[in-house]
Amino acid sequence: MDELCQRLPEILQNTYFNLNPFNPNNTEDNYQELLRENLEKIVNVRVHSETSVQKKTHNIFYEEVKLKNKSERHDLTIDELQVLLELKNLACTDDYCVHQLLHYLDTTSYQYGILVNFAKPNKKNDYRVSYTIYKKGELQVHTDKYGYTYKRYSYSLLDQNSSENYYDMVCVTNIDSVEHTGDVS
Repeated sequence: MDELCQRLPEILQNTYFNLNPFNPNNTEDNYQELLRENLEKIVNVRVHSETSVQKKTHNIFYEEVKLKNKSERHDLTIDELQVLLELKNLACTDDYCVHQLLHYLDTTSYQYGILVNFAKPNKKNDYRVSYTIYKKGELQVHTDKYGYTYKRYSYSLLDQNSSENYYDMVCVTNIDSVEHTGDVS
């Protein structure tokens, strides 16, 4: 896990920049496919993608109920490191994205969750990939006013960061100073 944490900023930036975030046709799937490849090459571990898991919950007697025709898909998982990655391709992430990742961690044996956002183009010209790493803590039991219990893990924030801004890196030349000759050869 230490090597992954150390190399993650580099791997994410390379993945994001190589797909050129200016391309409006890039999707979460494009980033997912290249990130999976890059993680396997650099960290030298098997990375699974789009793992489907039967959605289940508990009834009022705390018996397990499998919801028919309902599943959840984990974007990327690294079993060897106990890591689950949730990928986004949004202008910015919100609490909903964090809660989705933490729910997946609550219902699996993974110990680490990484939320990655390959930012979509936005009006601020902020083209960055960002990530947040969470570590699963102790199982907490909460009781409501009717005496029913609900179990959730506590989480600690291990790291969060973002890449260089692709826009600043590739647009360093002032376009107005480029001489236009009309020759496109």
